[in-house]
Amino acid sequence: MAKLQGGDEEQALLSAAGQRERPDWKQQQPSLPRFRRWFLCGRCCGCCPWYFLLIPVLGVLGYLIGVAGVAILAVVAIVLSILLCCPFCTFLAYESVWDLWPWYWKCDAYTKLLYLTYQMGLVSWKTPTVDSLGMPADKIRPKAKLDKYDLFFALHSRVPRGYEDEYHPDAKNSLSHTLERNFAKLPMTDNFETFRDDEDPVDYVMRQVNNIFPVIYQDWQDKRSDEALTRFCLYGLGAHRIETVTEGSARYFVVRTNVLSGLPVREGFARYGGDAYFDQNWRVKKIVDAGLGPATDDGTEDLTTRRPGEPGWDEAKFRFRSSVLTLVTLVDHLYLTHLQSANVVVTAIREQLSSDHPMRRLLMPFTYSTIRVNDNAAHNLVEPRSLGPRVFAFTDRGFQMAFEAAPSLLMGGHEVGAADGGPLLNRERYTTYLKTKRGIDTEFNRQCAKYWAVVREFIEDYMACYYPTHADAVQDEELMAMVRQVGFQYSFAEPVKKLIRDAAAVVTGTEQSYNTVVDVICDFIFNVTAMHEQAGAIDPYAQDASFCSGKWVPGKLVGTYQTASAQGLLMSFASLPMPKLLGADWSHLFPDPSASPKEEPEPQAPQCFGSITQRSPVMPKKPVKALAEFQAALRQLSEEAEAYNKAAKSRSFPECFPLYVLDPRHMETSAAV
Repeated sequence: MAKLQGGDEEQALLSAAGQRERPDWKQQQPSLPRFRRWFLCGRCCGCCPWYFLLIPVLGVLGYLIGVAGVAILAVVAIVLSILLCCPFCTFLAYESVWDLWPWYWKCDAYTKLLYLTYQMGLVSWKTPTVDSLGMPADKIRPKAKLDKYDLFFALHSRVPRGYEDEYHPDAKNSLSHTLERNFAKLPMTDNFETFRDDEDPVDYVMRQVNNIFPVIYQDWQDKRSDEALTRFCLYGLGAHRIETVTEGSARYFVVRTNVLSGLPVREGFARYGGDAYFDQNWRVKKIVDAGLGPATDDGTEDLTTRRPGEPGWDEAKFRFRSSVLTLVTLVDHLYLTHLQSANVVVTAIREQLSSDHPMRRLLMPFTYSTIRVNDNAAHNLVEPRSLGPRVFAFTDRGFQMAFEAAPSLLMGGHEVGAADGGPLLNRERYTTYLKTKRGIDTEFNRQCAKYWAVVREFIEDYMACYYPTHADAVQDEELMAMVRQVGFQYSFAEPVKKLIRDAAAVVTGTEQSYNTVVDVICDFIFNVTAMHEQAGAIDPYAQDASFCSGKWVPGKLVGTYQTASAQGLLMSFASLPMPKLLGADWSHLFPDPSASPKEEPEPQAPQCFGSITQRSPVMPKKPVKALAEFQAALRQLSEEAEAYNKAAKSRSFPECFPLYVLDPRHMETSAAV
């Protein structure tokens, strides 16, 4: 056969493939000179097409149909008005009287409706447990892909829908479910009326939400003094965000919030900001505020420095405390513990671990009700006109920018550079880094390290029951698939994600991969228990709008009435009782790692966990013992924490304050509220 050349060969190949050759359509030039087209003439003889004669007829017909439609809609509107206007007007009158004595609810309809909906659920809620009654093994759902959706403000975050929750699924398409998810469609109007100097914002809030507000276990008698600011940063809401800096010959401890100063806020509200500087004896020296001057978009900052005793010092402290509340709530609580750590890990567990996998059984209490709560948070906090924007002053763009910046604002080991061995997921190593490299040695960090050590020992003891060697653990296909998905879906800084992905791929060796896998699991548990308590137990701060406020008017030392009501309601969400970590016993979920020769059971069908095959007719003793020792260690930590707090007044400044949030008796098993 003669050899085909050029286009002939290409045409033959197209014919052999059953395809037709496409022609090269010739280009055309536009018409010159230009002219107007009115679509009144056809292409032949310059006459309009015949169907143009139907235009008047169609116009009259459309008019008649429109008149009939308007008449029908008017009748329907009248009927609906008769049926609904009276109840609607009655409700408007009902919610309007909330503004009067003795309640004085100076807030919008959204806040009132959300309050009514939440209190109905709270009153009927029974405190759950993690025992065989509260967490039965036969109710564990099989491994499966979850139905998820994208969040509005939180970039790259997807949350499973509430009906995917394991033990408390939201009723799909129920009336209350539908109503709650549509509350944010109500209009949002800012009210700038502020408390008088002699008016008690705590009493104002508690007259409204005392029936749903959580029990406060932190005692704050002194809130506004300079010593109270030290406690706020060293033992309180800023304790996990301490940095050090050297200026000339002076070395300072610093808690920063100026990172929020560039985020746009709604007109009429003050911008956030303030970095508080303390000397080596933890005496506050100054607050440098980038949020007082005019907003700029050219990279410059207008910094205002205020020192103790100077005019404006009380305002500087109020602005700083309120900015810390905002930063911790959005970044550390909502973003880190809920949308990242809890959400991403729980999703990976449900999608990658079989229902009888030993690690899934171990982590069940730490995933409890997470999907339902995060779904509610997505609609009630991370959506335009929801409670989040009503508590804080950010514009929609400001919220978007806050979540964009969140990965770079996280601390806890993420910020440690490679030169110092970072990033660090291990809290003990991070505590050592802070002490040796940064000169930060605080009771908060010491108690964090103790709690982390107890958690890690428990995890390793439990895993040793099912994985004879570390190599067995990193060869478990399901476990490594879970870790790989976590590393892929986390929206953390890339070094953190790469560390986790490398561990899942075992590219750094068996031992390092094993240790990273254990750290990932411990980091998850730490975040949903201890860190969730540190960043989420803000009831003493949010209760008093003169202590900390989500938004305020420039120059004022207290938030608005509207803000006080909104943040009081936000804090009330934490009053939903959840399983406590101390005393929890979920050993009924543990599979049998292996039967001893003396207790050899009858042969059973094998159960597969990735690459591991086990049998489960007899309750093992080793995992139960590991849990018992874990609980004993938690009780020891709790006793030590209680003794430390009782002795607070006997210690000299700045160690003369109590530290409540790391006492295990206050911790819940999951980030469920």
